[in-house]
Amino acid sequence: MDEEIQATVKTLNERLRGTGSTPYVLDIAEPGALKLLEKNARYMTHEMFENLVANIKRDGGLSSLPLCYRDPDGSLLVLSGNHRVQAAAQAGIEQILIMVVDRELTREEQVAIQLSHNAIDGKDDPLMLKQLWDEIKQIDLKLYAGLDSETIKELEKIQFVSISEARLEYKEIKLLFLPEQTEALKELMKDLDGLFSEDEHYLLSRAHYNALFQLLLDVKDKYNIVNSPTAFMKIIELARQAMPVETPSKTVPEKTDRAV
Repeated sequence: MDEEIQATVKTLNERLRGTGSTPYVLDIAEPGALKLLEKNARYMTHEMFENLVANIKRDGGLSSLPLCYRDPDGSLLVLSGNHRVQAAAQAGIEQILIMVVDRELTREEQVAIQLSHNAIDGKDDPLMLKQLWDEIKQIDLKLYAGLDSETIKELEKIQFVSISEARLEYKEIKLLFLPEQTEALKELMKDLDGLFSEDEHYLLSRAHYNALFQLLLDVKDKYNIVNSPTAFMKIIELARQAMPVETPSKTVPEKTDRAV
């Protein structure tokens, strides 16, 4: 490593330690000189790894820093970013910037950090991902995006259907019920002439959502209820009490496979 660069990194690390703002320091290392994990639960398909190598070649280096730990013997162990380090070596990158944990770690702590970084993997909203994917027109940039062939196939299945000129805004409500509460809810659905099905989704206006939300608040306040599902069951109980004991027979609308 160039002595001037080495001195600059050392000075920067001293300032970082002085501020106490981060538990990490920076270092520059050869990818091939870093120790990789002997056990790594995270894997990449061959296609994904080849895309990663191609991206690193295109960029001329890594765009995110691997996290390492300096063993007592002075060697650097890669806790997070093993595939990036391997891909950088295969891409012919001579030196990479790395982040190093600036304290001693037990073996358990090292494994915990490794697994926690593997677990930090958010999920993509398929509709949003489809929109972003469609914004990319150049083939080379689509390859750079790194989506595997299976994901691309799934995106191609998504078709956007316009409901109206105005963008539809909605909120999804999920309530968790106890088994006995679920049975009571099913009974209420039966009492409503079978108009509702567990296999369908129903859209309501924002005004209906606001009214339901306010009703939940009112019921919680009046009956001193904290849990939302319990408050919802109280609404069902009140609704059942208000329903006529006998109701005239009604013609059940023809069922369709579309969400109402």
